[in-house]
Order: sequence, then structure tokens, then C-alpha cells
Amino acid sequence: MTALLLLLAALSATAPVQDPETVLAPPASLEASVAEAAHRVEDIRGKRFSRPVPAAEIDAKELESVLREKLGEGLPAPPRETLRTLAAMGFVEDSPDLLDRLLSFYVSQVAAFYDPDKGKFWVVKGAMDELSGQSAGMGERLIYSHELMHALQDQHLTLSPRMRSLKDDGDAALALQCLLEGEATLVMVRAALADLPIADSEEAEDLMAPLLSAGALEKSGIPSDVPAYFVDQLFFPYTEGTSWVRRAWKRGGWEEVDRLWKSPPVSTSQILHDGVSFTPATGLLPANAAALAPKGKRLSYTDTIGEWNLRWLLARSQNAQEAEDLAAAWRGDRIAFFVDEKSVAFLWRLRFDAPGSAARFEKAWKALREKRVGEGPQLTRRSGSDLVVSSGLAAIPALPGLPVPKG
Repeated sequence: MTALLLLLAALSATAPVQDPETVLAPPASLEASVAEAAHRVEDIRGKRFSRPVPAAEIDAKELESVLREKLGEGLPAPPRETLRTLAAMGFVEDSPDLLDRLLSFYVSQVAAFYDPDKGKFWVVKGAMDELSGQSAGMGERLIYSHELMHALQDQHLTLSPRMRSLKDDGDAALALQCLLEGEATLVMVRAALADLPIADSEEAEDLMAPLLSAGALEKSGIPSDVPAYFVDQLFFPYTEGTSWVRRAWKRGGWEEVDRLWKSPPVSTSQILHDGVSFTPATGLLPANAAALAPKGKRLSYTDTIGEWNLRWLLARSQNAQEAEDLAAAWRGDRIAFFVDEKSVAFLWRLRFDAPGSAARFEKAWKALREKRVGEGPQLTRRSGSDLVVSSGLAAIPALPGLPVPKG
């Protein structure tokens, strides 16, 4: 599976198109292909579309301007500001042209996407021209099946309000994306297998499972200047999300997947660990986090980092197994970012499964931050299973349920 297929639905949730003048009318062949793909998705998933999905072509140049305008709509702060906060945490290296590089990469990869705000399926004009014969037919079936499964999800579940409600909880949003992309990828794989002369499609699907596991997909086509964090986060819903949905299907078929929709995952911990049932801690920071802003800075946004991001961050300073084990002790977190024109400060409170886990994370965090300079005070405070870390604050403020040290 190529990066092309991995990027499609990520953009469908964050890049609604505004019917630009350069959008091209759908040719008859596109309408026929979409209708055929919709029937295929219905047959595989066992659900029906409540209405036809309109489709149109969009010019690649217009796509670039639309993505530049709309890519940041799903972010908790303006794109450049959000990237600065990610750099402050250590996920990426700050760079003035990072947004342009990401946008250029996305535009180069997108062949088609479904827009839940418009309820419309878009195909980039000429995107399939480089393929020919059987390859073009297979590529079209894969892409159309995946994106039309998103359309079916949207008609049954109304996706845009769900995603917007999670704008200040990145971990829950990533977990929901795992359900979206896992289901769509499973349908896509079955659409491809249906066209092959295979006696046992489930056995063939089992054989394909290693290709759907984290880290096994081909990433060689991704430019080296695209930060690894974005690549790994982009792959996660398609790899681990697909494995998670597929395990649910094996337990109880599509009815079990329907049950997932009635009770969607609330954290990436549920995706990473079968049978995890804890509810992440809440109330870790005051509701009015803006009152905690250091002098001269304003609140940018609050968020939940979550286990997957914690694992990724820890892996920068320790081996993968150690990072995985420590991140698995996560039981909730909340972070507030404060910004001015020159710098980013943050206050982050985490809860772990036990005091020992909090102590180990504190040690790992200090090791991760020891080489960073010029960021202002780097402080930690631990109490039981809770740990508070801050960067750029003169002191850690009093927080709900967290004792203030004496003296």
C-alpha cells in the first residue's frame, strides 16, 4: 500500500472544498464509476446509502489553494502556531517553511477525497493518468471504495460534528480516526480481493495482515523533509486502526463493528491494547486555563496528548520497548499551551497507573529535555500517580487536587 492511499481520508476530515469555480463537471464515466463503487461498498458492508453521493473533478491547482485555506480547520490553533507548539514539545523541529512542505507533500499525494461538510466525493483531474490498464482499474477500485466507505459512514453517523466536538482532545480524535480509517481500509481490502480469483478470501486477508501492521507499509516514497512524526501519525489509523477493526469483525462480524460506533473509542489506549476499558482522567487542569498564562503570553489551546503520542515522544530518548511499556501506564493528561510572538510555554499534567510509573516518566522526561536550551525554566512536580511538567513558567501553579509543596 502506498502513501497515496494513506493520505486520502486524513484530508477528507480536514479539507472541505468550497465548490471553487475551477471545479470540473463530472464526466459520465466518473458518475458510473462512483455508482458502481457505491454498490460494491454496500454489498461488502451490508449497509445502504440513504442518498446518492455526488461526485466532481477538481483541478490540481485549485486543490492546492483549497488545502492551504482549509487544512488548518481541524487544528486547535492556526497552523503555524500549532506547529510551534509541536516543536516546543519535541515532536518536530521548528521551521518557517514546514507548513509549505507539508502542504506540498499532501497535494502531490491526493488523488481523491470525500468531503463530509459537503457530502461530496472529489477526484483530482488527471491523478489517475499515470496508471494504465489493469493498474488503473485496481487503483480506482481501491481509492473509490475507501472514500465511499467514508461517505457511507457520514450518512449514517454525521462525521463533521463528531470530529469538531473533539477539536480540543487530539487523543480521542486520533482514536476515532482509527475507527474511521480502519473500517474504510478493511472495506477497501475486501473490494480488492473480490476481484481476484481467490478461493478463501478470509485466508488471503490473513496473509495480508502483516502488511497492515504498524511499520510494515512502504514509506520509501515519502520525502525526507517530511518530519517522521507526521508520517507515523498519518499511518497509525490505517495500520493499527485496521487491525483493531478487523479483530472486532472477527469477534462478531459487522454487527460488532456497529457496536464500536455506538460506543466509539475515547483514547488511543483502546486501539493499542485489546480489552482496555478505563476512562481517561478529567479535570486535571482548571476549566479557565487562560488564567494560568505567564505574563506576556496568551492561551493558545488546551489538548490531550494521549498514549500513542506519549509512546512516540518517549521513543526519542529510549528504546521502543521501554517507551511502549511506560506509555502504557498512561491514564489521562491535559496540556495548556501559552504563546507570544517569540516563544511557547506549556503546563502539562499527566496521570499514570501508579506512583512508580509517574516517577519513571519524570526521569524519562528530564532525559528527553536535557539537551534543549533557551526555553526558560523546565519544572516538574510529582504527587502520587500525578506528574506536572512545565516549560517556560516561573513556577508550577496550584492545580485541582495537587498539593502545593511547603516552603
